Amino acid sequence: MLKTALDWLSIRLQAIAPHCPWQNGRIERFFGTLKQHLDAIIPIEGADLQIMMMEFRGWYNHARPHQHLYGEEVWEGRPKSTNSPQLISIWNGRINGWWFPP
Repeated sequence: MLKTALDWLSIRLQAIAPHCPWQNGRIERFFGTLKQHLDAIIPIEGADLQIMMMEFRGWYNHARPHQHLYGEEVWEGRPKSTNSPQLISIWNGRINGWWFPP
């Protein structure tokens, strides 16, 4: 059933070789960054953990400073945002970053 649906949507599954995390760098980078911050949180219940992971994903994708750019943003031909940047602070101020709304 899943394979049929993926074929219908023209989605091709990709798998990495066992024990080769470098073949899946994006998710490995995400998990590495997450592990650096996990010791700072203590969720009370499962719902809290789910909310905290959603917050982390938002920070990671939109507000985290990019190391390879020395904290600078690249706009790749898009007009730079004219809106005021907003400070994103999650996990009781342990994780911070700037979000530039479009």
